[in-house]
Amino acid sequence: MLDDSELIERYFSRDESAIYETSVKYGGLCFKISNNILNSREDAEECVNETYLRLWNSIPPERPENFRGFISAAVRNLSLDRFRFLSRKKRSAELEISLSELENVLPDESVSEKYSENGLSDILEEFLDTLSKDSRVIFLKRYWYFDSISEISAECGFSVSKIKKELTRARAKLRAFLSERGVRI
Repeated sequence: MLDDSELIERYFSRDESAIYETSVKYGGLCFKISNNILNSREDAEECVNETYLRLWNSIPPERPENFRGFISAAVRNLSLDRFRFLSRKKRSAELEISLSELENVLPDESVSEKYSENGLSDILEEFLDTLSKDSRVIFLKRYWYFDSISEISAECGFSVSKIKKELTRARAKLRAFLSERGVRI
């Protein structure tokens, strides 16, 4: 299996095997992220394939420093766009629950527009650095990958009750953290 720098070089040389190698290395992760959001195998597969096309079209000129993060963000954003498009017809219960847990913590779009996309993401990265490793993993699994609480419990080896408590504490800490930085909710 190629390492990420070799994979990126294949994109830069326009070697079509880069797409295949990406699917071998990251296909499972991409499908999991997309399926957690869409709760539909067919829609998730479509988003994963669209992600590979997006990578092909964006590398070059982009040269991601963290390829795993880059592809995760791409599939997540495409899946969320697809979810919004399909939301009139069907909804993913886990995604709805995860988003509703955060709605009283994160700023709405009018506040978010005051901050550049990088500015708000820098604040969120700074917040994540304040969490313990376990809390950070739990937070990201829930609100980035949209894993269910029972999945997080099984993967992390903590009780469902502990996961819920950690998420409640992390949301409260995030709310206070944003408030301290002048981000109004």
